[in-house]
Amino acid sequence: MGLFLKWKLISITFYPYGGKTLFETYENTNLNLEILVLLAGPIMQILTFLVLNHFFEYPYIRNYHLTILIFNMLPILSLDGGRLLNLFLNKVFNYLNSFYITFFISIITIIFLIYFCLFYYYNLNLFLMSIFLIFKIIKSFKDLKFLYHKFLLERYLYDFDFKKTKVCKNIYKLSKDRNHYINFQNEKEVLKKYFSKVNN
Repeated sequence: MGLFLKWKLISITFYPYGGKTLFETYENTNLNLEILVLLAGPIMQILTFLVLNHFFEYPYIRNYHLTILIFNMLPILSLDGGRLLNLFLNKVFNYLNSFYITFFISIITIIFLIYFCLFYYYNLNLFLMSIFLIFKIIKSFKDLKFLYHKFLLERYLYDFDFKKTKVCKNIYKLSKDRNHYINFQNEKEVLKKYFSKVNN
């Protein structure tokens, strides 16, 4: 789907819970397009499961694939479920609040997942994947400052064709898919002053 939209492919990485395709895109990419590309992965997983379910007699293969599909849709940052949750939240909340809500839900989900592994259904693979995801969540939090700076810089350098406008108090309340007025000033004017201070 990303290639169909002519996005530049950077890498394809395989993890224990599935693959991750990374494209070179703007932080200000249209939300609906991001959701469409992200949904393409789970949709292909569902189609693959249906094919396996129809043609293969061995339930182990089908069950393994179904487990990966369900796990990947958990609301945890770095999984498709968490990324989708973040994108849908961006339709309602600003960029930073959307991330913080997703981060909080990710932490709660991981805690329940580890608790489930330790006390109800001990599975070493699931436990190790949960620990691995904790490090991915922490990395996402550390990357937030860089990503938000990129988000602001793009809005300053490029002209995005957003259809809606929003009034906000400062540059830390900006939303995706919106133009902004900050204290009665156009956001580009405010961002120009902000990056002038940063460069000085």
